[in-house]
This record gives sequence, structure tokens and C-alpha cells, in this order.
Amino acid sequence: MAHSKLLFLTVAVLLPSICVARTTAEQARTMPMEQLAQKLLGESGAVMIDLDRPRFEGILEPIRFYSHATVTGSQFGTCGADWVTVEFDEKGNVETVSAQRHYGVAGDIYRAPGKWSYDESGEICASVKSTRNYFPAPDPQSALEIAWYVDAISAKGPFAKQSFGYSCAGWCAKDRGDLKWLKLDQITSTRTIDCPKSSLELSACFEVVVGENKVGPFPKIFRIYGTTYMNKVVVSNVVVDVGSTLE
Repeated sequence: MAHSKLLFLTVAVLLPSICVARTTAEQARTMPMEQLAQKLLGESGAVMIDLDRPRFEGILEPIRFYSHATVTGSQFGTCGADWVTVEFDEKGNVETVSAQRHYGVAGDIYRAPGKWSYDESGEICASVKSTRNYFPAPDPQSALEIAWYVDAISAKGPFAKQSFGYSCAGWCAKDRGDLKWLKLDQITSTRTIDCPKSSLELSACFEVVVGENKVGPFPKIFRIYGTTYMNKVVVSNVVVDVGSTLE
């Protein structure tokens, strides 16, 4: 989390100066990324590797920058990155700058403790070319545990062969069809939730939301109950709530 806090602090310090960096819709659509990032974010722009530009000519929509991937802690195989969104007033001045930490899987997330080094972890994160498909999580450990759960529920990885309870309410697909949407790059928000009393040691439970901006049987809210005690992943129950978005 240190890198994320540093970026927030840097942006906050630079905000008085970057707020006067008036930008036109044409500049937002055509200026080279490195120049645009430096213009809008100051020194923090140096860590950006990608961006979403305004979609329509002549309209200055918010711009989102994606930072380099970095090591976030002792969660080998996962990396963190910041998504920074710049919004403008009607004159093209920077109005708000917000940053959110996202996480992604870049290596073997099942590597045993003591079988990897921080140098190796750093090399893995440094080799990441894009962080667009990263997902939000409360913290690095939660991100790792969510990735483990998604693997297990999707019948992937070393903990794939297990059975777990399932229930669904709302616009549900047949059988367990909604589980196919539970993919890391589809996640739009996550949070930790209270775990029910069970025989599992050190339970870890999360609410994971997919498709918040999709039309159709969305959003899909997955509440995942289980444990990752001693790095052994057990999914005990998945509760799904499927909404309906018409437009």
C-alpha cells in the first residue's frame, strides 16, 4: 500500500499546480501519453504506462491513466497498480484527480513461502505490460485471497477439486451458470464481509461485484465464504444476487 499512498500524496501536493494545466479536447485525444501524463499529473505522470482518452471529438471527457505494476508486499505472483482519473471543468482546467489501487496476477500465486525472493517478485511485476485488466481489492492480501477463490470456484489451480454450497436470487442463470462471469478482469468492486460461524479456522469472506455498468442481468454480486488458513484454500459457500439493468 505504500506506493498507492505515495501516489495519492504526490498528486495532492501537485494538485494546486496541475489544476491550472488547461487542456483541450484535441490535446486529450492526440497528445503523446507521456506528455499528457506529465501535463496533468506532474511528477506522478512518470509512472503511467497507458490511458483511456476521450471517446468523442470535441468533448473533453475524464481521462484515466494506468500506472506501472509494482510489488505490494509478500503476496508473490500478484502486483499492484494505480488507476488515476482526471476530471475537468467546463474550461478544461483539472477539477479533480482521484486514484484507486488495483491488483493483478502476474506469476505463480501458489508459490510456497520461502520459495521466492523479493527480487524475483520485482522482476515479475516490472515485466507487466498493461494493468488495464487489474481488479480492485481492499488490500494486497485480500487481492491474493480473492484470486485464490476465483481459481477454486472456476475449477482451476491446486484447489479446484472441491464442492461448495451455492444459492442464487434475482435474474439467475440455470444451474450455476452465473459463476462463469466470476473472472478477475470482470470485477468492478470488492469488499470484505462478515463470515458466519463455522468450523473453518480463520475464515476469509468477500463480496465481489461483476458488471456494475453492463446492461442485462447485471450487476452480479458474489458473496464468497471460505478460508485460506495456512495457504490452503477452501470455498464453503457462494451466494449470488443477480440484478437487472435495462439501460
